Amino acid sequence: MLEKILACFEFLKTTLIYIVYPPICPVCEEIVDERHQLCESCATKILKLDEAKDFPAPISGVMRITNYRNGTRRLLRALKFDGNTNVLKTLQSTLYGVTRRPEIDNFLAKVNFATFVPLHEKRLKKRGYNQTELIFKDWLLAQNLPAENLLLRTKNTPHLYDLNPQERREVLKGAFTLIEGVDVKGKNILIVDDIFTTGATAAACAEILKSAGAAKIFVMAFASDFGEDKIA
Repeated sequence: MLEKILACFEFLKTTLIYIVYPPICPVCEEIVDERHQLCESCATKILKLDEAKDFPAPISGVMRITNYRNGTRRLLRALKFDGNTNVLKTLQSTLYGVTRRPEIDNFLAKVNFATFVPLHEKRLKKRGYNQTELIFKDWLLAQNLPAENLLLRTKNTPHLYDLNPQERREVLKGAFTLIEGVDVKGKNILIVDDIFTTGATAAACAEILKSAGAAKIFVMAFASDFGEDKIA
């Protein structure tokens, strides 16, 4: 009897919470069925799953999951700059939602190992986490793709969003190095990052991996505009 009463109380509490604080889409704030869920309209607008036609060498291909400026910009900025890890559930839910899509399977079939664009130790200490690793790591492992840190960021570069492509390349010279003991010879490596803009950061990472003997380097970004509009 007591168990039924407690169960009823828990149901009433949950119902009251949903009435007072209904789940809303974190992008447009429309009411949705589950918390941290995108509404159908936003999910349709945000998801892209396409490959870039233009990217810097030595990268062999780039795929984005979502549109940045007209989609996940607000969520990614909250995670990176505001320390708001609550948005992580929405980002991960979006990523898991594209599992087994042919575009994803075909792209991942090109690689046999994944790594993350690293943060400098000072920025990592200040932020407390590498946002790209938080978003992607568990999902990559669920795709049976090994994912570990292969690179170190040895130069504490400034934020790049105010720099043009040439300035970004200059700032990133000498910014990365291979972790001691890592062997990438002959491997096709996937670099994952939260945002792909000019590709300067990913290319700088790719150059280090290529110089260490990696065969091909591909990039998967959670968000990008692919030149459709300048990302700020």
